[in-house]
Amino acid sequence: MGITGVSELTLEVIDLEQAVAFYSDDLGLPVVERWEHRDVVWLMAGSRTRIGLWKPQVGLGGGRGGLHVHYALHTDEAGFDDLVERLVSRGHKVEVDVDRGRAAYVSDPDGNVVELWTWDVAEHLRPPAP
Repeated sequence: MGITGVSELTLEVIDLEQAVAFYSDDLGLPVVERWEHRDVVWLMAGSRTRIGLWKPQVGLGGGRGGLHVHYALHTDEAGFDDLVERLVSRGHKVEVDVDRGRAAYVSDPDGNVVELWTWDVAEHLRPPAP
């Protein structure tokens, strides 16, 4: 199929600096680029996915922002409890669920629900055990 993952996800945010603080300080994602002329900040989620935080505007290719229900970021099992504890200690309401792996749900300052998930979605591509 050729698709190997998510390269980029952009979210429309109202307060750019508040959103940057959530994603960089609370979730620990590094800021890698700022587009001052467009009110955009880029962060890295792992080594292959960047997240763009954009103030409301017409984006690339004429795209216009909208409401996201939620999206998931993969986290390793070993760091899951520490990440949940960090978010709670910073005043965030976190809901934890166990289904395939463990998942924690937290809302960013603009109401986008961020899922932190330990399950490796690559399992979808592995053949069933005999």
